[in-house]
Amino acid sequence: MRKGENVVLSALADELGSISVILEWATRAEFPLDADVSVLLLGDDGKVRSNDDLIFYNQPSGAGGAVRLRGKTRTPEGPSVAYSDIVDVDMDDVPDSVERVLLAASLDGAAGSIQELEYLRLRMLRGSDAVELLGFAVTAANGETAFVLGEIYRRAGQWKFRAVGQGYDTGLGTLVTEYGVEVDAEDEAGDGGVAEGQDLGTGIAELAPAATDAPITAPDLEPQKIVGGGSDPGALAAPVPGETRAAGRRVHTVTTRKRLPARRLSASRGRRVLEAGSADRWQPARLFSIAGIGGAAEQERRATSALLAVIGSVREFGRSLTTRFGAPAGQIATFIEVPFNRDDKPYVPDGLIRVTRGQRSWTALVEVKTGSGELTADQVGAYLDIAREQQFDAVITISNLITTADERHPVGIDGRRTRKVAVHHLSWADIRFRCQLLLENDLVADRTQEYVLVEFLRYLDHSRSGAQTFEDMGSSWVTVRDSVAAGTLLPTDRGLPSVAERFDQLVHFLCLHLGGLLGVEVLPQAGRRADASVRRQVLADELCRQGTLSAVLRIPGTAGPLAIRADLRAGRVACSVNIDAPRQGRPTTRIKWILRQLGDANGNLRVESFEQGSRDAVRAELLALVRQKPEIMISDSTREIRAFRISLSAPLGTKRGVGKGTFVSSVTETLEKFYEEVVQNLREWQGQGGGGAPADEA
Repeated sequence: MRKGENVVLSALADELGSISVILEWATRAEFPLDADVSVLLLGDDGKVRSNDDLIFYNQPSGAGGAVRLRGKTRTPEGPSVAYSDIVDVDMDDVPDSVERVLLAASLDGAAGSIQELEYLRLRMLRGSDAVELLGFAVTAANGETAFVLGEIYRRAGQWKFRAVGQGYDTGLGTLVTEYGVEVDAEDEAGDGGVAEGQDLGTGIAELAPAATDAPITAPDLEPQKIVGGGSDPGALAAPVPGETRAAGRRVHTVTTRKRLPARRLSASRGRRVLEAGSADRWQPARLFSIAGIGGAAEQERRATSALLAVIGSVREFGRSLTTRFGAPAGQIATFIEVPFNRDDKPYVPDGLIRVTRGQRSWTALVEVKTGSGELTADQVGAYLDIAREQQFDAVITISNLITTADERHPVGIDGRRTRKVAVHHLSWADIRFRCQLLLENDLVADRTQEYVLVEFLRYLDHSRSGAQTFEDMGSSWVTVRDSVAAGTLLPTDRGLPSVAERFDQLVHFLCLHLGGLLGVEVLPQAGRRADASVRRQVLADELCRQGTLSAVLRIPGTAGPLAIRADLRAGRVACSVNIDAPRQGRPTTRIKWILRQLGDANGNLRVESFEQGSRDAVRAELLALVRQKPEIMISDSTREIRAFRISLSAPLGTKRGVGKGTFVSSVTETLEKFYEEVVQNLREWQGQGGGGAPADEA
């Protein structure tokens, strides 16, 4: 296509379904330039609906998983090296509120411009069979470092593509800002490298010290003492990010600096025994001690005090939490058991957080539950009324209940109470995850503050802290489990919605758990308009029809999504991943390519092969047998193998709680084992001659 041309995509493919957009470029081997593909989802006003609508290297998935980055490949081409960066788009799952899907390219850093590339082009492939639909090449680049290559847009109920070819000479930040993305002001002076401080969960950044932050003035409140706190006196003041409001909430800034890759998972990290369970006679002294914790009230007060102290003392941790809720990146002060009177009744919220920056102040009441403690609508509602009367900004609740991003709050609250005061919920699992992200990626600048955060995480990991992991499938689990085994489960059974909800929460816990071990954000894949109620209804229907519960996780930097399937009838849990086969070489060569990737993995892994034109696997064998006879995976030597599926099956626990033989532990342990042995070792084919590529045998 030429610049300015457009085409109706339905004219190129009767059933569009999913597509793959491939950004391709080449550069001299001795002078490499790294490019990246980015996607912007635009509403009818030509702007992003929120910063979540920017899908790029720091935020590799958007629109509930409908748009996702697959990753880069590298192929030597003589004196040059060719690269590709791939993004998959499920067109059927793109939300109705998205009118345009913008496809862009940008260079990493300031080492060169697009005109120094040997070529830069875009290709669009049909997802079902990889048939090329169209292509567009940049032919008139000058000193640009970012380019809008094309856009997919709706017109009269159909998807169309337009070749745009618009360049920007100041990088990705300027490009995305034009379309409404709020970019971290510090990126303007940065070099595009790895961010030194950022909220890795969403690519949101505002963690720089703020030397000009005004001190908090609250003479009637006593703040927690800060350990290792304070800003670097020589640091520059961080500029206040843009504060636009969308749908009644503040839009946080996005950093275009690349974050660090995922850590490798090992058995010692994934299934470690906590030091808190040690039988040693002498216990080391800890900053946050569990010694002396008596009943539930003492447990809750101890956890509240520890959390608020760390929020106030560890700058990066405090800001990673508070900026999510609309607070400025300023000086944080925290307080416990702050008394209020309302209608002549005393109220004592567990805590209060106040953030100040210049003349701006943000305040939130905090209510904490530990162990099996539950939040109540009356208590949360009363605190919302107090916050409104005091002109505070938010109420934050914390408990062991895990909520999803599309749930407003776990407690039913009258919407009129939240018109002027926002209400947010955090699970202890989410708080633990935020600690792990910062520590795994070494993002706490001050070593003393890092020690404080390590000790706090150690405290959370102890069973007596009350900050539990996901531990229970609920009171309806046994009844529903037995009904599935007997084949008598009906859609009208009372316990079915509860089990579907608990499994949905387990999936989100698995994302937090695995993401914390790896130091990246792991997301569940969701379909179109799959809010919590719809998603759980789908789970309930699946359990009734098939006796199974399933989910798909997207992990940055992996060859493909990781699928989990718990079969209650068969008593097995299976994890699997699909990976495209090489596009060249004989069938046997392609099979040996996947065998090399699996290395010394367990021989009980199941290997399936898929051929061109076939949706179902044509062969399925155990890895041990495939190693002995690779040709056993070939059903027809004249048909190309297009993909492989690798899966691990294990016994499924049936008990509702935690520990040996439980549903939760069997799913968690199988997931960790499968990621460690298989997923983290798989790499996509990089082309002939590029590491890991097959070579035809004579």
